[in-house]
Amino acid sequence: MSLVFSIIIPVYQDQERLLSLLGSLNSQTFDFEKWEVIVVNNDPEIRLEIKGLVSPLYKLTVVDEKIPGSYAARNKGIKEAKGEILVFTDSDCLPDKKWLENAYKIFENDLNRKIGILTGPIPLFYRNPSNLSDAEVYEKYTGFTTESYAREGKAVTANWFSYSKVIYEFGGFNSELKSNGDSELSGKISSKYLVEYREEIKVNHPARYYTEELVNKYQRLLGGTYTRNYKNRNLKFLGYLGKFVFRRYRFAFKKFLTIGWSESKAVFKVCHAINKGTISEYFKLIKGAPTAR
Repeated sequence: MSLVFSIIIPVYQDQERLLSLLGSLNSQTFDFEKWEVIVVNNDPEIRLEIKGLVSPLYKLTVVDEKIPGSYAARNKGIKEAKGEILVFTDSDCLPDKKWLENAYKIFENDLNRKIGILTGPIPLFYRNPSNLSDAEVYEKYTGFTTESYAREGKAVTANWFSYSKVIYEFGGFNSELKSNGDSELSGKISSKYLVEYREEIKVNHPARYYTEELVNKYQRLLGGTYTRNYKNRNLKFLGYLGKFVFRRYRFAFKKFLTIGWSESKAVFKVCHAINKGTISEYFKLIKGAPTAR
């Protein structure tokens, strides 16, 4: 029986949440013989311990990619994949149990192969919904807006399905990027094919708990933007950074007018930390340092 889906999961120092994801995939309602999972370990210093810790009902392959970055890891997974449709998610995600079954029905009706990317909602979940951390409050108001993103012809790799032929047609992800690679590739694909958003293609994602995690996220995004658009153009990059910092503070101050004091204060603290982190990252990047991971 030929494989329909190949699920590609890059992982970097996130074994505990990866194991939760792999275990949760046993609840998928789609025929286990028709899909595989490829985990790509992107940390050459640490061996992934999976054997004996999870009992997959599906075919599971673990490979290593020494080139740093999740997009390099995804490209390694693409080369290993045998499925007609490539599926991307992240090690900290938990897909809905009908994720694959619902996707299969949509692709089954795509008789003219017009879909370039199939994506859907990525609702956040929290450690303790009644006691959110500052970072979780920030994520509550800035979480994934995948529907509007899809209307712009973009998708994120936490919840992404594409025909393997489409991915190969556009050469896969840019392995030089540590961030923005999904935006870059989805933009290329949407120039020729549809980016289809469907509510029933759902993947749950944890809100970041620590402010440092958000600072690191925006440092990676800044690095991806620098690599794509501003390398050796330091003054223009400084102008981009200035606008970014202004938008974070503007967002924070608006929240003081629209939400309660406790949450608005949390949003401001996170925005201030993000701005400090991105300013620091700017000076590292223009001095030739590698982008953050």
